[in-house]
Amino acid sequence: MSRYHEVFEDHEELFTSFIKQIDSLQDLNIKILGCNKLKEICKVSKASDILKHMTNEDIIILLNEEVFEKLEDEQKKIIVEEYVARIYFDAEKDKLTLIAPDFSTFSLLLLKYGAEKCLNLKTLIKEIFASDSETNPE
Repeated sequence: MSRYHEVFEDHEELFTSFIKQIDSLQDLNIKILGCNKLKEICKVSKASDILKHMTNEDIIILLNEEVFEKLEDEQKKIIVEEYVARIYFDAEKDKLTLIAPDFSTFSLLLLKYGAEKCLNLKTLIKEIFASDSETNPE
């Protein structure tokens, strides 16, 4: 069984519909892949030069769908926005950069959804990972 898989259509649509709203990301090729072995809910990586050459992908977003699936719709939206916000493309310099959040999440997400919702979401994700590791030890 492969470690990586295509994500469910509705999960991919959450990411792609949000990405389409960001003008600076329109010329990037972004691939969303599932990886349920991931020890975090999501991970954003720049494609290596050889991977970019072989696939034409600029960014790879890995999503732990087993955990993501357990979230409510608004929580999923927060996760999508948080991880897509890490992608920054400077068109003038033709430079792609991944940026770190300015808190344990982005301050704009804290303002938009409130600190309590963001904190509760982080706590819920930790609890899901802890519960899954207890029921499915490797």
